[in-house]
Amino acid sequence: MNLSNYWANFYSIMIDSTPDISHQEMYTIVIRYTNNFNVKERLITAAELLKKFNISTDDLIAQCYDSASNMSDVNKGVQTCISNKLRREIIFIPCSVHSSNLLNNPKASFTWSTSQSIQLIGIDLNLTSGSLVGIIGAIGSSKSSLLAAVLDEMCLVEGISKIYGKIAYAPQIPYIYAGTIRENILFFKSFNKKKYECVLKSCCLIPDLQSFSAGDLTIVGEKGINLSGGQKARISLARALYTDADIYLFDDPLAAVDSIIARDIFQQCISNEGILNKKTRLLVTHQIQFLSEFDHCILLDHGKIEKQGSFKELLTINKIKQSYDNQQKNINNNENDIDISIKSSKSKIIDKNNIIVEETSNDGTINAYVWIKLFTSRYGWSGLILLIISILLGEGIYDTTNKWLSIWSSKLEIEQRQNHYFYIYFGLVLGTLIIAILRANYFFHIILHGASIFHNNMLKGVLYSSLRFYESNPIGRVLNRFSKDQQILDELLPLTFFDALQLTIMLLGSIVIIGMTNPWILLILIFIIPAFLWLRNIYLKISREIKRLDSVSRSPIYALFSSSLSGLMTIRTFKVTDDVLTSFMTRIDANTRAVFIFHSLSRWFGLRLDLLTCCVTFLTAILSVVLRQSLDAASVGLGLTYAINLSDIFQWAVRQSAETENYMTSAERIDEYSRIPMESDFYNGELQPPSDWPMEGKIEFDEYKLSYRSELEPVLKGINLKIEPYNKIGIIGRTGAGKSSIFQALFRLTDKSTTNGKILIDGIDINRISLNVLRSNLNIIPQSPILFSNTLRYNLDPFQYFTDEQLWNVLEAVQLKTKINNLKDKLNTVIAEYGNGFSVGECQLICIARAILKKSKILLIDEATAHVDTKTDQTVQEILHKKFTNHTILIIAHRLNTIMDSDKIVLINDGIITKYETPRELLTDMNDEDQSNTYL
Repeated sequence: MNLSNYWANFYSIMIDSTPDISHQEMYTIVIRYTNNFNVKERLITAAELLKKFNISTDDLIAQCYDSASNMSDVNKGVQTCISNKLRREIIFIPCSVHSSNLLNNPKASFTWSTSQSIQLIGIDLNLTSGSLVGIIGAIGSSKSSLLAAVLDEMCLVEGISKIYGKIAYAPQIPYIYAGTIRENILFFKSFNKKKYECVLKSCCLIPDLQSFSAGDLTIVGEKGINLSGGQKARISLARALYTDADIYLFDDPLAAVDSIIARDIFQQCISNEGILNKKTRLLVTHQIQFLSEFDHCILLDHGKIEKQGSFKELLTINKIKQSYDNQQKNINNNENDIDISIKSSKSKIIDKNNIIVEETSNDGTINAYVWIKLFTSRYGWSGLILLIISILLGEGIYDTTNKWLSIWSSKLEIEQRQNHYFYIYFGLVLGTLIIAILRANYFFHIILHGASIFHNNMLKGVLYSSLRFYESNPIGRVLNRFSKDQQILDELLPLTFFDALQLTIMLLGSIVIIGMTNPWILLILIFIIPAFLWLRNIYLKISREIKRLDSVSRSPIYALFSSSLSGLMTIRTFKVTDDVLTSFMTRIDANTRAVFIFHSLSRWFGLRLDLLTCCVTFLTAILSVVLRQSLDAASVGLGLTYAINLSDIFQWAVRQSAETENYMTSAERIDEYSRIPMESDFYNGELQPPSDWPMEGKIEFDEYKLSYRSELEPVLKGINLKIEPYNKIGIIGRTGAGKSSIFQALFRLTDKSTTNGKILIDGIDINRISLNVLRSNLNIIPQSPILFSNTLRYNLDPFQYFTDEQLWNVLEAVQLKTKINNLKDKLNTVIAEYGNGFSVGECQLICIARAILKKSKILLIDEATAHVDTKTDQTVQEILHKKFTNHTILIIAHRLNTIMDSDKIVLINDGIITKYETPRELLTDMNDEDQSNTYL
């Protein structure tokens, strides 16, 4: 219930009360302070006209106020955008006019915004055409920022930056939008089959596409939700390769794939023997083993170039030589590395191909359940009955006031000056005012509280829904319900509904008064009322469906807008801003068509209501003239005024009631999300484990099978696995083999009806305990860091369980204490959306710090060190070894060196565990050529 809603409440009260006070003051002045009694017959008519004038004027003022307020907000937003428009700091020159250099940055410094400190200091780059440049450095050394500066996404503080030619870019976090895989690779470019197939082969994507039932026409969800991390990285890389550019920027695309695929992609795409051998390439990487193949190497440290030159020159730096030697040892250990990406298992991929579903809408009238739920959510049926009584009571007092005014004006001159007429009239006016205030406050209290409950129920439904809901519904669809639909329920519906309800009661009261003063007018209404209702029915049948179409067509707008924000740098780099805008305008046009039809239909409806109103006014005037001899002046005035006013009330009541039902489609859509099936046993399980469960962390899979949907083949096919307490287990396998499905099974992210068999943790079947207990006792570090748009303190300790000293200790353990301590707000530093302000590696370290604080007995890790340098990787491994000694750890790995210290390694293939043995035993088996072929 925000301030605007209370203002609307107060405004409605003033609309109700102003005419009544005006009546009382006008009649009192005429009767008590003037000697002209010839105007008494016109007093009632003047009073009713005054009421109509007040309502019309107040409505006009309200609309003007709202429009002016909205216009002011829009103008401020536009002015802000214009004032913040980025200047083109970098000089872009067509490739045809350059000589041998493609990038020239003599002593250039950059910052993300003028209010922040300088991020890149004294960058001196002079890159020749066709060179391969490697950019290395520790996490947080501004490697990604250097690429952003080249892309003109940062502000040039000093120096000059010149770039010759076109740029292509593969970001560290791939930008994948909802569409087919082919559309994501082409990225608004025309299709060239030969070039396209060459790119797919170079990026090792052909086996993956062959495993998809629809090949490259497979529809991927928003942010590539039904793709693995490696697949998303290779699609992003393929997009860059398909673009005909002069400079290619790669932000660590090899981190998301295993060492074999990384080697193949580097050789086929990036190296001097690859398809880009004649192009200028800048590669940010932590995989130093590739440095020997680079023409030029740049070592960054805290935003400065510490050293640049050839590979041999960088080897003179001890930390580089040490890291290189360590990675060479890892390469030797990984000569027989298991290829987990080049081949894919079909079962899981087909499972998710058609996971995105179309948004649906209801047909026909709004379900009575939605109406009742909205008005009974606060006080139940008794509250609704009390509301109806207050409305009837208010209208009864109002009509009694007008009747008393008619009686008073019909008395003789001497009687009119008697005080008791005035006191009774004043009491009735005061009673009308008090009832109007109480009624409006009570009405808005009920409906706004109902809207709040609808919102909370929708939020609860979304939060407690299964993973299937998030996979099948784009974020724009959810945002549409929480924004536009909720806005209608909060702001437009209460005023419109209150207006329709009040007008309906006034209509009934007017008919009663007409029947008492001039029953002949009722003859006109017998024919006119069915005509009004017939028109309303025709209008509602169409307008209700158009309104639903308006709501549904708005979701793609939110989806594209949200998706474009996350990929803004990619969109700008590939110069497809106009294409994205065209796509956006296509969605806007689709929605505008529905809005235009809706308003055109409303005008059609209003015109026909106006014609019926004119008929009522004309027939009423004729009837009054014909019957003038049998009626006194006061009765004629009151009856004629009410009859004329009746047509206007009826017209507006019909329109507002129709608009109310149209707006209720938003309540219907919100209620639909409140009834999303919750995950079973979220709070209440069959069994309540001990408070210190799990004590050991022993995990057993007993003939466990899992399907993502009941109609699909299992992705885990009868797994039998026993993990002893405190063991560290590595999990490897091909894309789609079922590695992540093991993690999903432990967290029970799929419905119990799609599983078979048992998973026991410390001897307790996890299907028998509540999801809340299960998930709160498991710990996970995801492959892509997940941070919330909140403070660093909140991201580390959302429930405020730990002291500041504990937070600083864990930051020191992950080597972030110095960086955080140098920030102005330290632990209260706000982390922006997508972790902006921190590098991907730093965001991953924050996630690791959060996991250390939680100290769950079971820790699941999904390639958590893919985006950090070798030294930090070693540090993280040491942290895991020290901090999680007495914990059970499961690690999904792309690189064998990260799990060579494991107690055992699980090799999974097509949902079946084919090997479960020590690393030494696995390597021994892999020396057998036949066995090696089964892995590869």
